[in-house]
Amino acid sequence: MRIFTRLLFLVASFGLCHANANPAGFEVKVASFNFAFVVDEPVDVVISIRNLTGQPLKTAAGDSFTCTLERRNTRGNAVARYADARLPELDIQPNATWHGQIRLTDIFKMRAEGDYFLRFKVANRLGEGVSDGTIVSVVSGVPVKSVRQMFADGTQREFRLVYLQNYQVSEYLYLRIIDPAGVHAWDTIALGPVFRKEEPKLDIRDNNGVTTVTTIHRIDRDRHYKVTLESTPDAVRIVDDETLFDPEAIARERLKPFLDKALEPPPPPKPWYKFW
Repeated sequence: MRIFTRLLFLVASFGLCHANANPAGFEVKVASFNFAFVVDEPVDVVISIRNLTGQPLKTAAGDSFTCTLERRNTRGNAVARYADARLPELDIQPNATWHGQIRLTDIFKMRAEGDYFLRFKVANRLGEGVSDGTIVSVVSGVPVKSVRQMFADGTQREFRLVYLQNYQVSEYLYLRIIDPAGVHAWDTIALGPVFRKEEPKLDIRDNNGVTTVTTIHRIDRDRHYKVTLESTPDAVRIVDDETLFDPEAIARERLKPFLDKALEPPPPPKPWYKFW
């Protein structure tokens, strides 16, 4: 009986050691978002995958790396579920960790406002791993001003400056490019932080059939940011962007050495006589 008990203990210990030596599964983590995205703004997701199985994860050989996106229906509690999307090829060796960035909007078109529920999953024949759910919020932003481009066929393209305030990224200005439904979906351009000392400018001009759109806004007390785009029926491209210093800031910078000199204390007076 004692020998049988010892054998049973050895078998159990071996099985426990074997299980500890070859943990099955994957550890999948996704960076959470504490801020919202504007409609049509590119959404980049940072993800890490740690392979805890004893076998490489090779998606080219049939292993799985997918993500699922869900959005609640505005008419009730129903959920609009997007089909699993197969993601880029991976080759993760045992006990290795992969870090990468995936542009989510290249896979799913998140053109409707709302909260999207995101989850990643990887699997091979020895195990699988699923990330915690991550919420991605998409909003339209607060409209500031807009201009329209007219085409020969009567259609219009709208360029709309929108404002968004997030506690993490401060106050930001964006340029949305909106075509008639179903024609084109252009990326929303993040113009950067906005300093609300003066109203942003949005200008549109036609020059020999090429339409130029220009935005200028103040990014801090001393600088403006200018972006110039060219817009044709089939393309929108940024042709120039530059930071412009405020003339008053330039004048202050040039006068600073003289002002500093004027504020220096006068040298101590020298005696007019000398005994040694």
